[in-house]
Amino acid sequence: MSRRAGLVLALGLAFAVFVVDQGIKALVESSMRVGESVELIPGFLSLTYIKNDGGAFGILGGSQALLLLGSAVSVVVVLWMLLSGEPSTPTTLGCGLILGGAAGNLLDRLSAGEVTDYVHFSFWYIFNVADAAITTGVVLLLLSVLWPQRAARPSAVSDQRE
Repeated sequence: MSRRAGLVLALGLAFAVFVVDQGIKALVESSMRVGESVELIPGFLSLTYIKNDGGAFGILGGSQALLLLGSAVSVVVVLWMLLSGEPSTPTTLGCGLILGGAAGNLLDRLSAGEVTDYVHFSFWYIFNVADAAITTGVVLLLLSVLWPQRAARPSAVSDQRE
């Protein structure tokens, strides 16, 4: 994938994640009260509206400056990864997911000083679409580092012709 195609794909994915994240947050904020929970799958999945002034799992609660700095650094690193060469498809997708998720949560922090979370599996912390996108993006980046694409090999047909 060319650098330009990778950048277009990553930015398109980032925009889609951002729009979906902000849309669901607006819906939750307009239709529920903080602390309210609606059971979707009994004993497994609920829609639970909370405000989180920390990072993932509530860590660094109240440390807005540090969380904003971390978001800015992650965006710069992801953009560098996209612009520094011809990224693989997993790298491109991972970067797009991270950018979209970071933008969604960053807008919340800048506008309200906290992030709206709402997805609650009974066995896990409450999170949102942006958090899920960031986590999935990080997993894709790790996989692309651990199992880089192999150098292109000539096809079997061209091998037979020689």
